[in-house]
Amino acid sequence: MRIPSSLMSLADEGLIEEVVRPLMSGKEAEVFLVRSGGELRVAKVYKEAHDRTFKNRAEYTEGRKVRNSRDQRAINKRSRHGRAQDEAAWRSTEVDMIFRLHSAGVRVPIPHHFIDGVLIMELITGADGSPAPRLAEVRLNPDEAVRVFDRLLAEAVRMLSAGVVHGDLSDFNVLMGADGPVVIDFPQAVDASSNQNARKLLLRDVDNLQRFLSRFAPNRQPRPYAQEMWELYACSQLTPETRLSGRFRASSRRVDTEAVLGLISDANRDERRRREAQGRSMRGVSSPPREVEVVILPNGPRDRARRNAQGAQAGSAANTRPAHAGGAANTRPAHAGGAANTRPAQAGSAANTRPAHAGGAANTRRA
Repeated sequence: MRIPSSLMSLADEGLIEEVVRPLMSGKEAEVFLVRSGGELRVAKVYKEAHDRTFKNRAEYTEGRKVRNSRDQRAINKRSRHGRAQDEAAWRSTEVDMIFRLHSAGVRVPIPHHFIDGVLIMELITGADGSPAPRLAEVRLNPDEAVRVFDRLLAEAVRMLSAGVVHGDLSDFNVLMGADGPVVIDFPQAVDASSNQNARKLLLRDVDNLQRFLSRFAPNRQPRPYAQEMWELYACSQLTPETRLSGRFRASSRRVDTEAVLGLISDANRDERRRREAQGRSMRGVSSPPREVEVVILPNGPRDRARRNAQGAQAGSAANTRPAHAGGAANTRPAHAGGAANTRPAQAGSAANTRPAHAGGAANTRRA
């Protein structure tokens, strides 16, 4: 087969010896069967952003960070450089997740190289040695389907124990290898501790697996495995060896918001004391809520007239400026060489004089 342009640079480097044939094309990448390192492997070529059809991308990228602070600021501003870095981060997420999950004991393809947006990884084969089919393409009896489901549920437990939620787990993203199911496709995987959608995505992943099981074992009732799994994770009790019971009861205890606000107030107070001891500012740190007294005034015609009169008197008194020494009128300083700017204090007072420029006569109005 002729080498595609997207794989030409890897062929020039000697990382790909031969492109055998295309395997599949998905919503985010094209996959080729290649010969690399003297064996058959898979080359996954990621599509450009304008060619992908992945929906709700922001739901998966929440909480993702890059190491370079300049790149992170550019990504947040959505500048040209930021969009390029965001695209590179989207592509490298699968590689990072595969290494992370492989070290945690999750059955995933082993990655070999990631260069120029191309991931070369292990080829998953079936019992006959040919590329493994997707789980959605395999016919199973009820007992086999239950075993596959239990295996995938255990893989989901291991993933969450490693702090990862697949985000698009279904029978279309599982290969039936000779040694059992293998989970693939991780560009949309999320970090469970930094993405607020992680629990929702986990529930959807497990629901997809239970729909797969219902095709072959319709009498098997769905169970709240995902809710139980997330509850154990939130309480730091989930381990890779955890066996789920399928029993979960949501807590009916009311949330104590006053206790939470009290903890926030205590934390702010401690931070304020620490900064004051160091001579630092507390700008940007919220203050604890203060009690505000609300007074409701009567609103009749006489009451409004009385308040207006009181307001006029208060405004007149507040508008009065203290006279300078000698009882003169309210005086503003004049410019150099000019007379004082004088306003009349009472009827019959001196003229209101504006300051003249240096060396000039006073600008005088008649009183």
